[in-house]
Amino acid sequence: MSLTLRPTTLADAPTFHALMMAAGMDPRSSWSRTTVEDVRRSLGLPDSGGFLALVGERVVGCVGHRPDGAHTLTLNKLATLPEVRGQGLGAALVRSVEEVAVRGGYDRVLLAVSQYNLGVQPFYERLGYRVDGKAVYAFSSPRSPKPVVLVKEVRP
Repeated sequence: MSLTLRPTTLADAPTFHALMMAAGMDPRSSWSRTTVEDVRRSLGLPDSGGFLALVGERVVGCVGHRPDGAHTLTLNKLATLPEVRGQGLGAALVRSVEEVAVRGGYDRVLLAVSQYNLGVQPFYERLGYRVDGKAVYAFSSPRSPKPVVLVKEVRP
């Protein structure tokens, strides 16, 4: 499999959104309420962005990132198509955000796991993320249960 990661543009918002919807998230999750315009807004915030994962010309994964203060880069909207899971695509997308964090001078990457998607928590833990009961995910949906917040230090 030949994987390519490329930074997103605002024009990628419909593709990014379609991939999120195809990823199979629990319909109770805030993802089910996410619109293309929400994705466009998120990708277009200052110092924010994301990556698309492609196999050939086919988009098979996505991830977003945005700052939360001077020391934290938040990883969000990680999604891969169900049929390509287990091949390292998700880990590659997470690493791409960690590289953005290091280059941007952030101390840590923070992410939130939906109460409706707790099965992914071990994936993040294998990548070095740890539950942080004191950390707050600034972008939580007030209409969703409180997420589990995980953090990884990216600077010594």
